[in-house]
Amino acid sequence: MNRSFLTAFRKAYPLVYRPVWKENLLLSFVDIFHGLSFAAVVILTQRFFDSIAGGVEGAVSQNAVVLAAAALIACQVISQLLNGFVNFYADVVREKGYGRIRAMLQEKISRLRPVDFEKNSFLTDLDMADEGAKDACEMVDTANSIVTFYVPYFALMGVYMVRLDWGLLSALLLVFLPVLLTNLVKMHFGDRIERQIAPARREAEAYEQTLTTLESYRETRVLGAARYFLRLYRDTVGKWNRTAWKYRKKEAVINLGLNCFSFLAYGGILLLLVSGCVRGQISVGAFAAVFSSIDVMFLLMEEIFQDSLGCLSQNMGRVNNFLNLMESPESRQESVEMENGSLILDDVSFRYPETEEDCLQHISLEIADGETVAVVGENGAGKTTLARILLGIYPPDSGSVTLGGKVMNENTNCFPSISAVFQKFNRYKLTLEENIRISDLHSQKRWEDELGMVDSGWKNDFRADARTVLSRDFDGVDLSGGQWQKIAIARGIYRESKLLLLDEPTSAIDPIQESRLYQTFLRAAEGRTCVIITHRLGLAKIADRVIVLKNGRVVENGSHKELLERKGEYNRMWEAQAGWYQ
Repeated sequence: MNRSFLTAFRKAYPLVYRPVWKENLLLSFVDIFHGLSFAAVVILTQRFFDSIAGGVEGAVSQNAVVLAAAALIACQVISQLLNGFVNFYADVVREKGYGRIRAMLQEKISRLRPVDFEKNSFLTDLDMADEGAKDACEMVDTANSIVTFYVPYFALMGVYMVRLDWGLLSALLLVFLPVLLTNLVKMHFGDRIERQIAPARREAEAYEQTLTTLESYRETRVLGAARYFLRLYRDTVGKWNRTAWKYRKKEAVINLGLNCFSFLAYGGILLLLVSGCVRGQISVGAFAAVFSSIDVMFLLMEEIFQDSLGCLSQNMGRVNNFLNLMESPESRQESVEMENGSLILDDVSFRYPETEEDCLQHISLEIADGETVAVVGENGAGKTTLARILLGIYPPDSGSVTLGGKVMNENTNCFPSISAVFQKFNRYKLTLEENIRISDLHSQKRWEDELGMVDSGWKNDFRADARTVLSRDFDGVDLSGGQWQKIAIARGIYRESKLLLLDEPTSAIDPIQESRLYQTFLRAAEGRTCVIITHRLGLAKIADRVIVLKNGRVVENGSHKELLERKGEYNRMWEAQAGWYQ
């Protein structure tokens, strides 16, 4: 959803301001005096120069000149102290606020519906949300500064200019008008440039990652594809630069005209000052004070419209990504305990978001409490999707799922009673002990016993003890894919649960080692319902029943022996893999 600047500001402001409202309140209070002190310096500068002129003429005493100088110096010192405090504390508040916003963002992500992660639009918002949160913090910081620093400063300077000469104020407005128009042009062209070059930039970043990231580095070099991707990268960057140059030229021509107008207006101010001074309407001190402050006012105006509002305008897309994510519908599920380990799927169908075909079609299954069932099928048959439905991660589009006597829906899950080993398991950058115990931190079981069930020789094979961090990033060690999978299996069976689901639990383990794990799964399944999702049929032999999926449908259902005798899909798959287990 693309929002206007004001709409995005109205929604982002309370999100960013509330977590650090006390700090922002203190900063705003000090910033008001900070802005007033800048204007006070101009006024005291006039009085100082007027006192010097009066002293030369003998109309002002030496003590008055010293007092004016002392007042100007004191105001300068106070202004610089306030400036230093505001700059320092603003960074502190910004970092503190950004940290709390990131925590809020992570908390929000943890409450989102898992199925939303299958949407491309959602992944775009997720990818840009962190940068958008930072831009939202900058937006609030800019708004506060405008109200508490710039408005008091320009308001006091405006009153001061009016008291000197109405014409002087009008001339100043003519100077600032081109500054405003110049930055509006930059904001306009910046937005157009961003929209035009964004696709090319994303393409270039993709090629850059292929050339530089560890995941792609080895394969790219071995295949000799580096030069090819480098050529694609250069072509894309060239297209990016040509698009930006086309708009930059137009922007430069318009800015040149506006700057010429601003220069003429600046000259007009100088003539007004000289004329007023000659006619006696403006004192020498006022002339010096106003003339010296014009550059400061120009710089402050550019800060507002170019550095602050200009950057925010260009980054509005990322702020919208942040807001889109914060407004995404949440999973309001309540966790309930399963009464037992039974599973019932009644005419369940499921379709991934932004796709046109059902991935699962009219699945009806009953799995008894304590039963061990293998779900098999070739790649793309729908096994992993069925696992997510069985676990209650994804709600079905039609039909119903009942786990342990509890009907699963958008508002209910049975996660406290479920354990799982996923095909794409996490490699936590924690110690070996924490990598296993993280599945059930309240359990008093010995984690070494569970890992020993998976690999009796782990103490010699792993090169790690309980306190070894499993990551080279933290001066620890890394493990092989098979060793990591054994840890994931140990983590899954360590958790006390009524339902244990294993999704391709031995995909990184060779068939010989796989056969040694069969008994482990049988022991882990004691007292639990166990569902094994696999395309490797050696595991199916240990199951009480085998369910065969094909194209999102259940095509066969029975024991290993029964399905072999039917000479159907399961028998075909078994014969194709039989050599692995001989």
